Amino acid sequence: MKKKLFITLCIAVAAALNVAAHDYAVPNDDNVTIYYTDVTATYGSPAVEVSYEGTWYGAVEGEYKDTVVIPDSIVEDGKQYAVVGIGEQAFAECMALKSVTIPATIVYIRDKAFQSCCHVTEINYNAVNCADFTLPEYAPFSFSNMAYRDYGGYQDEEDPTSWTTFDSYYDLSVVNIGAGVKRVPDFMFYGMGGRVQHYAYTREGETNVLSRVGVTAINFLGVPQELGAQAFRSCSMLRSITIPDGVKELGQALFADCDTLSSVTLPDDMAEIPAYFFMNCKELTGFTFPSQVTRINYEAFKNCAKLTDLNNLPSGLTVIGPSAFRSCAHITSVTLPASLTTIDGYAFSDCTALTAVNIPAGVAKIGNYAFEDCTNLATVTLHEGTEEIGNFVFAGCRKLSKGVVNAPARMPRIYAQTFQGVDNSMTVNVEGGETSAYAADAYWGRFFAPQGVEEVHSVREARKVVRNGQLVIIKGDKQFNILGTAL
Repeated sequence: MKKKLFITLCIAVAAALNVAAHDYAVPNDDNVTIYYTDVTATYGSPAVEVSYEGTWYGAVEGEYKDTVVIPDSIVEDGKQYAVVGIGEQAFAECMALKSVTIPATIVYIRDKAFQSCCHVTEINYNAVNCADFTLPEYAPFSFSNMAYRDYGGYQDEEDPTSWTTFDSYYDLSVVNIGAGVKRVPDFMFYGMGGRVQHYAYTREGETNVLSRVGVTAINFLGVPQELGAQAFRSCSMLRSITIPDGVKELGQALFADCDTLSSVTLPDDMAEIPAYFFMNCKELTGFTFPSQVTRINYEAFKNCAKLTDLNNLPSGLTVIGPSAFRSCAHITSVTLPASLTTIDGYAFSDCTALTAVNIPAGVAKIGNYAFEDCTNLATVTLHEGTEEIGNFVFAGCRKLSKGVVNAPARMPRIYAQTFQGVDNSMTVNVEGGETSAYAADAYWGRFFAPQGVEEVHSVREARKVVRNGQLVIIKGDKQFNILGTAL
């Protein structure tokens, strides 16, 4: 029988550091002892940060267990100290820690403060204005790598590639954001969830077993003023969340890569959807836009594959930014409001289920590639206010070859590749019926060529040339204009 070794992998194992011993050991009211380092000299008034027992974080194994409630102040030798920080690696490797409460007075959390606290199930975060949050050394995981001790398994010593199991020890599921919190810093809860919990594999054909764990609930007990950029990014087991009314600032990519998030409620007075806000939220379905939104920014909904329609866009929306809905492959219909003035480049590119679009009159220019590769788009309606349709806007929209463009009497400018890949058989209906300007145009004109002329063009030896601004079709020694009249 082959001998097997048990292997535990710790992706980010911090080296033992020789640092000063803790200064104070103070029991809480619940008789849980917390260790502190005096930071009065750097803080400017009597203050301490939470530390560990001994001279380095691994000197004592598991000094923090079960529930730890960090107080907002301590008294030592008759002197009161504010608890202002959580020091580097303060709780590192405390595998028996289940719940931690962070007080309002905390203004900084240092790197790896909760490294490998993989059995914490609940965080109660009450810091009123945590201004300094140190990102981890290896990746921007929340709370300084607390999920980094992820994997353990059995490996055949004669075949290092043969793993039979590995397990995660990451149990965090609930984050409660306290009533007094004013700001959640950038990246604060980034990456809390979606880690592999159990994966079984053998080379003899057994079925793989895979499950995931992570934060499923983020609860707001009050109304913070600001949620920093990427604060909840990659919380990939989070399925629903409600941001309370009154939150004034929401950062970029706040929910990006939350790939199980299906339901979100945002403040109704929210003025814009920030860049990358829901990028890669592949389960997002019935999203209701706040009524005051006027801008949807860069890649805000990119790759939101389960959005099926955009018929509830806000009535005051003015800007749809670059790639805002790019690769939303299940959007079948969109109602663009009359208030809209800007459709930026790639805004709806690769929306392969979209069948029709009506461009409001207020949109003077449609950005390059805006509807590129919308392969089921068959009807486009333009209005008098549209002056320019950028390059490649409808490139690759194959259904338009047998579809319809409803065009205004005043011809908008297009480019050589605006309809790249769309056959000349596309129908252009011009408002009022006057088609001469379109027919004479070097780029619109190909859609007005009579069928006979199109057949001539399809023969290998036929070719098209532009002479003196006019399209001329040449076959052999004969020449025709765009109306099929011999020249």
